[in-house]
Amino acid sequence: MKFLYACINFLVCSGLSVPEPKDSQLPTYDYVAYQAGEKLIFNMHYGIINAGEAVMEVKKNLKTISGKSHYDVLISGRSYSAFDPFYKVRDYYESFIDVNTLLPRVFLREVNEDKYHKTESYIFDRQNNVVISKKIKHPVAAGMQDIISAFYYLRCIDFSKQQVGSYFPVTAYMDDSLFPLGVKYTGTAIIDLPVGKINCYVFKPKLIKGRIFSNQDDMTLYVSKDKNQIPVRVESAILVGSVKADLISYSGLKYPFTAKVGK
Repeated sequence: MKFLYACINFLVCSGLSVPEPKDSQLPTYDYVAYQAGEKLIFNMHYGIINAGEAVMEVKKNLKTISGKSHYDVLISGRSYSAFDPFYKVRDYYESFIDVNTLLPRVFLREVNEDKYHKTESYIFDRQNNVVISKKIKHPVAAGMQDIISAFYYLRCIDFSKQQVGSYFPVTAYMDDSLFPLGVKYTGTAIIDLPVGKINCYVFKPKLIKGRIFSNQDDMTLYVSKDKNQIPVRVESAILVGSVKADLISYSGLKYPFTAKVGK
């Protein structure tokens, strides 16, 4: 079991590779829901244990790559020192996302989870529609995402205009493979969090049964019901126990946090 892989990185769920899609499978986004300087911090629970912390951050300074401005988006996770003897986690994901297209140009990943260690780096060559890694050059669809940019892209769909039951697919590249990702919009809910009572959209991410999950519907994602559409809780049953991440701190939101309805 990979602790962080099963919790905060909730859009990618297995090592299964799939055939290349015929098109980019990108839904149309309505606006950019985030900005440079946004920072979200989550408390990670394994069962009843406070096991670690995860941070989702859009760095304050834009990065220039090939003459174009990019958001520098970082997701990191670490287990608390008290949990380290049981399962030590030090994970790092970074994506450089084009400000105008919301497509990634560079993706970096360093995973250290107990005895499992892996590093990856990808360059997305948009002119030739290939992804370049240390091992191969892989042809991809024009709108190919990585697993970080895919989530930030989906945040930019105005779900206030969507019908319950709608499904939003997107394909991402990781592990030198293509991953079919997406979320199903299942309704709304109000939940209590350390940051207050939050009005939420509720989603079921697409899961792949096997190594981590026993059922395709094992995960629930709660996103603030406002223009920010930030993740505020993700919870899931896994093959061994359950995991949950709750938002405990936020700053630098692009829009007023109108989803917050209580202290």
